[in-house]
Parts: sequence; C-alpha cells; structure tokens
Amino acid sequence: MIDKFENLPEDKKKRILDSAIEEFAVNGYDKASTNSIVKKADISKGILFHYFGSKKNLFLYLFDYCINTLIDKYYLLDDIEAEDIFERFMRVSIKKMKVIQDEPLMNKLVFSAITNMPKDLKEELTVRHNNYTSKYLPEFFEKVDTTNFKEGIDSQKAIELMMMCMDGLSSKYIQRYKDVSMDEVMNNYDEIMEDFNKYLDILKFGIYKSGESK
Repeated sequence: MIDKFENLPEDKKKRILDSAIEEFAVNGYDKASTNSIVKKADISKGILFHYFGSKKNLFLYLFDYCINTLIDKYYLLDDIEAEDIFERFMRVSIKKMKVIQDEPLMNKLVFSAITNMPKDLKEELTVRHNNYTSKYLPEFFEKVDTTNFKEGIDSQKAIELMMMCMDGLSSKYIQRYKDVSMDEVMNNYDEIMEDFNKYLDILKFGIYKSGESK
C-alpha cells in the first residue's frame, strides 16, 4: 500500500503529507480527523485508506517521515564540530532552533508523539524512538572531551542532565522567537548566546574541575 503512495506525483504526495501533518500536529493523534485530512488534500477517504490502510499506519508513516526530514535538515546545516561538550551543546541547540523554526508542524508532531504517546501506538513509537536515538546519539558524542569533568562525576549521567537542560533552553528560545523570521533571530544571535552561556556556566560549575570552566 505504501509503495502506491510513494509512486504518486510529488505535488499530490506533498498535498496529502502537508494536510495530514497539520491535522495530527494541531489536534494530536486521538482527536485528528481523517475527514479533515482528505478534505484539505482534496482526495477521497477511500483513497487515503487505500494508500495507508488505517489511521494508525498513516500516523506511523508521518512520524518516520517527519523525524527523518528534521534530521536531514539538521545535518545540512554547516557547522564546526567542537570537542568541548558545552560548545557542542550550544551549536547543536542553535541548529535545532533553525530546523524547528523552518518546520514547526513536523517538530510538533514528533515531539507530541514522543512525550504523549497514544496507547495503541506506544509500542511502535517506543521502538522507533529508541532506534533513532541509538543510531544518532552516539554520533553526537563522538570525540567529546570529558577530561575536564570533576573526579567521580558519572560522565553519562552528566551528559544526560545537560541534554535535558539544553532541550529546555531550546524550547525557551523557540517560544520567544516563534513569530519572527530566521533573519531576525540571527540578528539577535549575540543576545541569545549571552543568555545561553549564563546557563552553561552554571552547569560547568557543577561538572567541570575548578578552574577548568571555559
């Protein structure tokens, strides 16, 4: 069934994808209406289910499509890979902010699917999320310098804590700049970095050896 959808002309495929992504992102899986999707996409409900079989299959397809698109856009952004973990987190957060602002509905669909998994999709989404994490997370931590961590610090737990903090900060900046253009965001780059570094300094104080904060 999915092969038939994949072989559609690009404009028709994009129309269906855009309609479905918007519906699920705005209303969530449980409240999303396939009637609304087919109306926006200008197709029949029978055709939609001919391609995907069920609402569940459609959502799982969209989850994979969105997360792969976001990842591809992230890696297309040129950047210098920093060895210092705090510098790397800062660069990663800025890149994520750019991608999320470019694709807010895709990000909302993926984020809500992961944080509020529908009961009948929990098993499939958990497997998918774990697969993506196991595939891409090790790449992020390649060549990370942890030599400046305090003695006795569990580096893995420290990294996990930092990830949670950075995700929270990214959400803060995304919310602050959600109604402005990317050009305007970049015009405020120095202000964002100054604010960002204040939080990083607090984390460094707890993780790095005395005198090793950079």
